[in-house]
Parts: sequence; structure tokens; C-alpha cells
Amino acid sequence: MKNKGKVIIISGPSGVGKGSVNGELLTNKDLKLEYSVSMTTRAPREGEVNGVNYFFVSKEEFANAIVNNELIEYANFVGNSYGTPRKYVEEKLNQGKNVILEIEVDGATQVLRNEENVLSIFLMPPTLNELESRIKGRATESDDKIKARLDKALLEIPLKHNYDYVVENDSVENAVSKITDILIREKCTASNDESKFKELVKIVENIVDQKYTYFINNWEANVKLLAHNKEAKKEANDFDARGELIKILSSEVYRKTLAHGDFSKINDIEYVDFKIQKLMFKINFFSIKQRSDFSGD
Repeated sequence: MKNKGKVIIISGPSGVGKGSVNGELLTNKDLKLEYSVSMTTRAPREGEVNGVNYFFVSKEEFANAIVNNELIEYANFVGNSYGTPRKYVEEKLNQGKNVILEIEVDGATQVLRNEENVLSIFLMPPTLNELESRIKGRATESDDKIKARLDKALLEIPLKHNYDYVVENDSVENAVSKITDILIREKCTASNDESKFKELVKIVENIVDQKYTYFINNWEANVKLLAHNKEAKKEANDFDARGELIKILSSEVYRKTLAHGDFSKINDIEYVDFKIQKLMFKINFFSIKQRSDFSGD
């Protein structure tokens, strides 16, 4: 029996380039990806094929699918409805496929709230100007619809922190490299390749041991000095500042590079060292617990 696949949400503002990125990801057979064909009430664009790009249906057919619980998620966007057929997705998951849901943020929010076995990735544009250029480049939208899409994007982008990963799509090649590594790290592939995160941790360990031993010793000393009750003292005595620092720095370098950076540099020592130097200013070495917004940009 095959291991069940995983639902892969790749979401983000309209025009961010979800289709281009997914198209490239689907060429890599090791990723075991299957594209989920969505249902929509909008008219087909030139070159789109029913059952391949979308299931094009009437508003009445779409409403019936909602009533019969035939959709994993659904949303209305700029006057049209979009949804993900449940039966199709479940069949592919049971075949061991990872099913890509290329959906708008409203629909993704429903899946994150109601479904299990989900890996979520928010695709970000480099800038709003670039997003506007991409939407205009389609030459399929009126000025009013373009404005509606950009206005909605401003409300959607703050929701990126609800996702497992945030990936900037500055170029399809860079975004695909990032998402491929995420899937390897999350053990969603048929490949025996290792995530670049593993080598990143080794690089961070070496840099920490070479440059930040003094910091580590003071962090541990400060935590013990400020522990005033039995529970806090035990926690301070057990605290491994070196291990915690390596964990924080590795995760943050990886996260920040996914969100805004050239992924080909993720295992470059000079690049990692530079990132760490900036991150060290954020570490509170008077406390084991770090700020809840440490991950915020």
C-alpha cells in the first residue's frame, strides 16, 4: 500500500505567478505532484481547456456542489466563484500523490482551518509594482478588475504568517528551487536528496563555535543569575544556549532566504555569516524565551 500523499497549498495574491511556478514544479517527477483542477464560474481565457485548466461550470452547478459538500474549499473573487473538488483530491492522495492546491487566500484559509495533512506555502511578489505589472501583462483584465485585484492583495499579504512557509517569487527559477527544497525537507518526495537545511545547520554550528562562544557563556550565566524560583533554576541549569542559538539562527537564515533571497546562496559560508551577524542583534541573552515576534520582518 502506498503512503498517502499530502495536500500542498500554494497560495498568494492574484497575479503573483502561482501558475508559472506550479507548472515548473510539476515537471519534477520526484516531487510526486498532481495538479488539482479547480471548479470555477468564470469564462475560459484564450487557450484554456475545460477539465485541464479548470472545470468551467454555471453558477447553479457551483451552488449545488457547495450544498452537496463536494468542495474542499470555495471562494468568490472579483465576481466569480472558485472551488476545489473533494473527490478528485482524495483519489490522488490515496494514490500517494501530493496534490497542489493553487488557490486564492480565502480558499486557503478554509483548508487550513478544516483539513488535515496539509503543507501551506504563501507565494509573495517582490513588490506591489511588480504584482501590478504581472497582472497588466496578462492583457485579460479591465482597469477596474486590476485595481480590485491589487486592493485585495493588500488585505491578503498580512495573512502570510498563517502559512507554514513564505516564498518570494522574484523569479520562477528561484521560487521553484525554494519550494523543491521545502518538499524535500518535509519528506514529501520520492528523492533521496537531502534538504539544503541540513548543510546550513552544519555551517551555522561552525560559525557559532568560531565566533559566539563568549556570547553563549554569558547567555547561560545570565539565565542562571536571573532564575529566582525552583522551576526557573532547573530550567536554567538544563538550558543549552549553544544548541538553542544554532536552532534559532539556522531556522531564521532559512526562513529569511525563502522569504527574500537568492536560494543558491543558502549554503554559502559568507552569505550565512552575514545573515547571522544581523540576527545576533535580535537575541535576548537575558532570557531563554525569545520575543514572540522574533520571526517578524
